[in-house]
Amino acid sequence: MAKAKDRSTEALERGLEGSWRPVAAYVADAALEVAELRVARFALHAGRYEIQDRDGQLLDSGDYSVDAAVSPLAMDMLGLDGPYAGRRLEAIFELDGDSLTVCYDLDGLARPESMVPEDEQLLLRICYAREARRPS
Repeated sequence: MAKAKDRSTEALERGLEGSWRPVAAYVADAALEVAELRVARFALHAGRYEIQDRDGQLLDSGDYSVDAAVSPLAMDMLGLDGPYAGRRLEAIFELDGDSLTVCYDLDGLARPESMVPEDEQLLLRICYAREARRPS
């Protein structure tokens, strides 16, 4: 059974790989203007993540891992550079083709159980669209 989990997690990670741009964002279910986000690009590749601003400056980077055996799907990000260096961010996510939604608790207390916040819960939910791949 462990091998099946490993294969599904590996397939999920391959589906996540690429460059993503935010198209919508919500805090506690209140919409935010995408232009207000510091995040302009979220890149995932080979277990590493990078977050860049609109000027292409690196804001944050580190390692990530996913767990395809749980519902909702889980993503852990360990910051190596930037404001989250040395911190682990526990998120949930949904991947649907070229659409990715990542959700985490701004208080950093625990992994969200749902994309819908409970009373007084400060969840940040960012919806991304995959950036078109450049021809090689």
